[in-house]
Amino acid sequence: MGIEQQEKWEPVEGIVTPAASALIHEDNEGLVVTLLFSDVIDGRTSDLCMKFGRVRAYTVYEEFLHPWNRLQKEFPRLTGKWENYTYPLLLIQDSEWVSWLSDLIIIPPSPIQYRFVTLDRIVDVLCNRSPEMTWVNRLKS
Repeated sequence: MGIEQQEKWEPVEGIVTPAASALIHEDNEGLVVTLLFSDVIDGRTSDLCMKFGRVRAYTVYEEFLHPWNRLQKEFPRLTGKWENYTYPLLLIQDSEWVSWLSDLIIIPPSPIQYRFVTLDRIVDVLCNRSPEMTWVNRLKS
């Protein structure tokens, strides 16, 4: 296994700010991750909802506790006034996490690892296919 590599994943247009946080919901239909862009000042008025269906595994870490902080020195960045922030949607190759999991569970060939970086947490998802993605209006409470 090599050094973990991450690349910017751009499945939708309109991501120009960080995501404030992520809402995670799992039920019989599978995993749903919603990135909250509408909570960022000058951000979008909508949030990105990603429906994965059943996944092999996922993790949720507080931002500074995620192991990637010790593994990486350079991260894909946003641009403009947000250039000091990591791009929120990443694809991961040569993951230490996937290598460790493969000793515990059956992982199909060429699994896809997604990483979602927000201002307060980092979510990793391991699955076999791309999620269904839609921009949704957030219900303010």
